[in-house]
Amino acid sequence: MSKKAFMSDTGPVMDPNTLVPDHPTDGAAAESSGLTPDYLFHRQRFFKYPLQLTALNLQQVGLWRAILWLFSWLKVAILPHRKPVNLERALRYSVGKYGYQEFYKAYSKKINGREAKAVLLERLPENRQLITVSVLLKKLSLLHKKTGEWKPLFLKDCNIAVTDPTVAAADLEIRNDTITGNVWVSLHYYSNPPENGWQRPDEDFQQQAVQELEKIGIAAVANVLDVMVERQEIIVADHFNFTLEQLKDKNYDTASLATYVFKNPANRWFVIAAILLMAVQFTVFKYLYPFAQFINGDSYAYLDSAYRNLDTSTYPIGYPKFLRLFSIFSKSDTLLVTFQYCCLEASLLALTFTLFYFLKPAKATKIVLFLFVLVNPVLLYLSNYVSSDTMFLALSLTWFTLLFWIMYRPTPKLIFWHAVVLFVAFTMRYNALFYPMIAFFGFMLARRRIWLKMVGLAFALLLIGLFVQFNRTKYKELTGVSQFSPFTGWQMANNAMYAYRYVDSAHRKPVPKKLQPLDQRVREFYDSTRDTRRFPAEMIKASTVYMWTRTAPLQTFMRAQFKNTKDSANQHKMWASMGPLYNEYGREIIKMYPMEFTEYYLWPNFLKYYTPPVEFLEKYNMGVDSVTEVAKVWFNYKSRKVTTRLKSFKVPILDYYPIMVGVFSVLFLFGCISLVVLGAHKKPIMLKAMLLAFALWLVNMGFSVFASPIALRFQLFPILVSAAFTILVIGFIAEAAFDNKQKETT
Repeated sequence: MSKKAFMSDTGPVMDPNTLVPDHPTDGAAAESSGLTPDYLFHRQRFFKYPLQLTALNLQQVGLWRAILWLFSWLKVAILPHRKPVNLERALRYSVGKYGYQEFYKAYSKKINGREAKAVLLERLPENRQLITVSVLLKKLSLLHKKTGEWKPLFLKDCNIAVTDPTVAAADLEIRNDTITGNVWVSLHYYSNPPENGWQRPDEDFQQQAVQELEKIGIAAVANVLDVMVERQEIIVADHFNFTLEQLKDKNYDTASLATYVFKNPANRWFVIAAILLMAVQFTVFKYLYPFAQFINGDSYAYLDSAYRNLDTSTYPIGYPKFLRLFSIFSKSDTLLVTFQYCCLEASLLALTFTLFYFLKPAKATKIVLFLFVLVNPVLLYLSNYVSSDTMFLALSLTWFTLLFWIMYRPTPKLIFWHAVVLFVAFTMRYNALFYPMIAFFGFMLARRRIWLKMVGLAFALLLIGLFVQFNRTKYKELTGVSQFSPFTGWQMANNAMYAYRYVDSAHRKPVPKKLQPLDQRVREFYDSTRDTRRFPAEMIKASTVYMWTRTAPLQTFMRAQFKNTKDSANQHKMWASMGPLYNEYGREIIKMYPMEFTEYYLWPNFLKYYTPPVEFLEKYNMGVDSVTEVAKVWFNYKSRKVTTRLKSFKVPILDYYPIMVGVFSVLFLFGCISLVVLGAHKKPIMLKAMLLAFALWLVNMGFSVFASPIALRFQLFPILVSAAFTILVIGFIAEAAFDNKQKETT
C-alpha cells in the first residue's frame, strides 16, 4: 500500500521513497499569499520562510553546517549591535552570518538586482520589473540527487524561494488545477534597467524556465504541456518585511525576563561580561583548588545517603537524591562543582535582572550591583563544597525571583513553578519552612488575581505536606514513632543546653520524671567541665557542639539507651529514636528558664546574625588534606588525599565578610527608613519590593536566631538579597540628590 506525502512545519516531505502518485484533488488549495514566499528551497529541502534557527532546521542542514550556523547565530544573538542600516546587516542579525550566506545572500540579490549590503532598509519597499514564466505540467516530479531517478511529487499551493545561486529564478509559485489535475509552476525573474533582461524575447525565458525547473529538481521536461510569459511592474516589500522590525524601538517593559535579558541591546554587555567573568574566575579558582571540599560530617553524610539511596537521613534527603541523579551523568567532582556554581550564578543573575526590569535603577547602580553579584569570592568557595548549601541558596534565590514576578505579574505558569521550586528547596533544607509566610506576604502586596495566588500557595503547601507525611511514615517504620525530622529534637535540646549551663545548680528546677535520667547526665556533664581551660569548647556560646560531640551528654545518653541491643550498630535508628525525647527536653528547659535562654542563647545568636562567623569556609576542606573512603569511591579518586596549589589551606579573603555583612545590615535598615523619607511610598513598585525584602530579612532573623545555627553559609540568602537592595537604595538616594541639585541650579 502506498504512502501519502504530507506538509510539515518545514514544508512538504522530500523523501522520494515516501512519495507515490497522488491525485491533486486530495488536498485543498491554500489561499494565495501573493509573491511572499512560504518556504525556502535549499539543497533539496524546504525551510519555513522567514528562516528561523530551530532544532528541526538544524537537523535538516546536517551536523557540520548546523554547528557553523549555530555558532554564527550565537555571535549575533549575544554580542551587542546597533540598528542595521542595510539589508545584509538585517538578515545577518536575523540568522547569523552563516545563515545569511547559505540561505539569503543569493536570493536577496535575485530580488533586488544588487548585493544586499547596497540595499538600504529605509528605502524599502522598492519597485521592480517582474517577468513571470508560467509552466503547465502534467505533474510535479522530484529528482533524487543520488540515484538520478525522478519520483512523482505532489505539493499543495504555495510560494517557494529558490536559494540556488546558479538558478536565475528567484521564486516558484505552485498552483494546482483541481479540474484537470495538472500543475502550474510560475517562475519569477526580476529585472531592473539598465539590465537587458526585460528586453529579452519570450522564447528565451520559456526555454530558460523549463531548464531551470529540471535543474532545481522538482519537474521533469517530459511533463511540460505549455509555457507562457507575462511582464509587469511590482513592489517587492513583502519579501523582507521581517527585517524592518529591527528598525523599530522595541519596548521591553512588558517582555519576559529571557527576552529582556537576551534580546535587549542594553543588557547584552552585561551578559557577555557575566559569561567572561564566570569563566575566568572559575577557571583560576579550580586551578588553585582542583579538588572539591568536604565538611566533616555533613558532606560524608550526604554521600553515604546517596550511595545507599536512603529515603531518610540525618539531613534532608533532597541533596543526596540530587547527588545520585547527577552521578548518572558524571562522577567528576569538578563537573559537580561547576554545575553548582553555574546554578548559583544563574539564580543570582536572574534576581539581578529582575530588579533591573522592575525597579529601573541608574546605569551606575546596575554596574555596581552586577559586579557585587559576580565578583564575589564567597560564591566560589561555597560552590566548591559537596554540601546542600549551594543548591539550597540557588533554589532560594530562584524562589524569591519567582515571588517577585508573581507580586507584579502573576500567571498560572509562574505560580506553578513557584510551588515546585519551594517544594524542592524544602527537601534540600528545612530552613525553607518559613518561606510560605514570605510568599503569603508577597501575594498580599499585590491583590491582582488573588485567588489564583492562593491556589498556588495551597499547592506548594500540599507538596510540602506530602513530603512531611512521607518522612513521618518512614520514621515511624524505623523508630515506631511518627515524627517529621529527629534533627528538630536534637537542635532543640542543643539550644536549651547552652542556656541551661549558666543556670546556677542551686536554682535548677526538677524536670518531669520521664526526662530526669537525661537531665541528670546533662548536670553531671556541666559539673565535670567547669574548668574551661581544660574544656575550651565550653566557652563557645550558641553553637552546635552538643549535637555532634561524642563526649557530650546527648551523644553519650543515646549510646547508653541502646547499649547491648541489636540496634546499637544502626546509627541512624539510634539517632532518630532520640529525636522526640530531646525535643521534649529542650522545650521543657526553655520554658523553665526563659531569661537564661534569652541571655545565653538568643542574644549571642543575634550577635552572630549581625556578623555571621565564616565557620567552615575559613579553611579549605576544613584544613584537612584527606577525605573519607565514601568520597574516594563516589568521585573515583585515586587516593584519599586532596591538595591545593596554595601553600596554606587558610582562606584569608573571606575574613572581612562578617564585618561587611554587619555594615550592610545597618545600611539596609537605614536605607528602608530613608526611602520612606524620600517618598518611596509614592512609588508602589519600589515600596512593595522593599517591603518584601524587609519581610524576608526580619522573618529569617527570627527563625535563625531562635531555631538554627548561624554561620555565613547559612545566611547568604538574606545577606545577598538585603545587600542587593542596599545597593539599589544607595543608588536611588544618590539619583534623588542629583535630581534635586539639578533643579536648584536651574
